[in-house]
Amino acid sequence: MDECLVNLVKVKYFIFNTHHPNDGVNKKLLGQVSELNRLDLDVEMVLVCIGDAYYPSYDHLTIYRVDRVWTGNIFGWIKLFHEINKIFGKTIESLGSDDILYYRYDGPFPIYPPKSHRRGFRACKVVIEHQAKELEEFRLYNNPLMYWLEYLLGKSLRRQSDAIIGVTDEITRYEIAYAEDPTKPHLTIGNGFAVQSVPVRHAPDYDGDSLHILCVANVSRWHGLDRLIRGISTHNGMPKVILHIAGDGTELSYLQKLAGDLGISDRVVFHGFITGKALDALFDQCHIAVGSLGIHRKGLTQTSELKGREYCARGIPYIIACGDPDFPADFPYILHLPADESPVDIEQILAFAREIGADPDHPQKMHRYAEEHLDWSVKMRKLKGFLETLVGKGTDNGIQKPAPPLLPQKG
Repeated sequence: MDECLVNLVKVKYFIFNTHHPNDGVNKKLLGQVSELNRLDLDVEMVLVCIGDAYYPSYDHLTIYRVDRVWTGNIFGWIKLFHEINKIFGKTIESLGSDDILYYRYDGPFPIYPPKSHRRGFRACKVVIEHQAKELEEFRLYNNPLMYWLEYLLGKSLRRQSDAIIGVTDEITRYEIAYAEDPTKPHLTIGNGFAVQSVPVRHAPDYDGDSLHILCVANVSRWHGLDRLIRGISTHNGMPKVILHIAGDGTELSYLQKLAGDLGISDRVVFHGFITGKALDALFDQCHIAVGSLGIHRKGLTQTSELKGREYCARGIPYIIACGDPDFPADFPYILHLPADESPVDIEQILAFAREIGADPDHPQKMHRYAEEHLDWSVKMRKLKGFLETLVGKGTDNGIQKPAPPLLPQKG
């Protein structure tokens, strides 16, 4: 190791990933790691890929590939879990008493950690970052295997950790309650974005003839785009409302069928996964964007969604059906809709678009807000202080006091 790094806190950021290398999740992970290294932590991202995945060469990135075994029976799952456990164990054993394993929680792994990897026996600290209430999410996905593994093992895995990170206060309180350890160090830190990595959009004129709405996402049920499509189907006057969906995802086939059944296939455009200049051009074409309209389906009232941060950095106002603690309640460039199953009120969307269109400087104002509040340079200073404190190399300013749970462990 370079001599200048000898006294720094070493962090191994451990994740499982089957996402596209250029999607929002990977951009987030690489953004976190790059900024923490810039802030003088020694951070390496340890990425476990299931099946074929092709990633560009990045500094501080180690990739382990696990064969995509046939998981149609319990023996396939056992083989997969065993391979992941070996990598997890190897990573922990490479760390010392001043080091941290930072783990982005995607499910109950490792499912049978050996004694030497448990709290009190291992040398390093383990910090788990949570993005959801996992039991609710596995139920929404209709994934009984992961649901029951989480139900049976989730509490133990949380209790074995040394600290918990949540991307909203709601999630942090839920995870601390799940662990049944109110003294566990924890921190809420919302997702961020590399603000300078995207251009500020050139907002199109709103002429009253057509309104273009954009959703950029790995489309899932909790994005709630079915609500927007049903709303569009009830609007037959002017302006013509056109929804553009940029991304892949498990929900796309359902949305395509829904648009066809409702007779509005000409008003819902599926672009597939796009990036670069093609995506920039789509942002320049659209008047507003759409965030998550179905987060309540995951049992949540708050979000810290990545696409919302990109929308703000690019300067496109958007609609959403939940709270986001990184934005004030009166933020003028977000329209909050009811968190229920009702079709979206298109007249409300049109009024929002007219109001926004009257302020030609709104893209620059949103971009400035993102620079000041959402950029990784802002977010990671807070996380750096928390991690340093955890290994006794910083102050305790980042560690939060225990908070009462929102819900009991089993929801």
